[in-house]
Amino acid sequence: MRVEVTFHIADEMLLPYDLNYPISSFIYHCVMQADPDLAQWLHDTGLEHRGKKYKPFVFSRCYFTSRINLKSAMKVKGSLAYQLDSIKPEIVQRFIEGVWKVGQLSLHDAIFPLKDVRILPPVPFERKMVYQALGSIVVPTQIDGQVIYCHPLDSQFYDSMRYSLKNWYTLRWNEEFPEEEILRIQLYRPEKFNLKKAAVLTRYKEKNLKGYQIPLIIETSTKMHQVIYESGLGSYGSQGFGMVSALNE
Repeated sequence: MRVEVTFHIADEMLLPYDLNYPISSFIYHCVMQADPDLAQWLHDTGLEHRGKKYKPFVFSRCYFTSRINLKSAMKVKGSLAYQLDSIKPEIVQRFIEGVWKVGQLSLHDAIFPLKDVRILPPVPFERKMVYQALGSIVVPTQIDGQVIYCHPLDSQFYDSMRYSLKNWYTLRWNEEFPEEEILRIQLYRPEKFNLKKAAVLTRYKEKNLKGYQIPLIIETSTKMHQVIYESGLGSYGSQGFGMVSALNE
């Protein structure tokens, strides 16, 4: 169940580009208002699989009615909106309850009143889907103890995404992804792809995370497509990376 929340921006103002951390904190805060136990579990534990912990929610970058990119900040006005989804519908439900209770979003000493909460219609999944990233897709790997971010011209970019998705599939459906089922991921319209233009560097707390804002075409089962839609692609979904929307070709 995907929800979109919209907040009102009364006056034109400047905001920093990196909003992932305050938005993530706000999501936890809203869930806390509706269900403190769920919020604590989500923040401290989450789901566990193969020795790794997963925070089962993903959210998009922020969208503005009007946005002008300046050198060190963005000038915005009108409204601010973003989307939230999860393989656990109760997380989205508690967030909706909590955001109505809170009634406003605080960002960098500015307060934005809640304008609208909208549950988005379900997506009719097909074998082959085209997705657009709503938050840059980040695929980290370790080489000689150092974190390296894979790019879409590197085969490991797709191998790592497939591995992660199969873990999310098990968490979502409580079963392993069928070995005989395909999971084909590739760039959509690769002839138009520009690595430099697609790259996005985002600062999250004290880390710089490099991801890619790209469209992808994925062929797999409809159950896996639902996992992709609800959990996102790549890593750090609960930090605002990898959420996708379905596009009509």
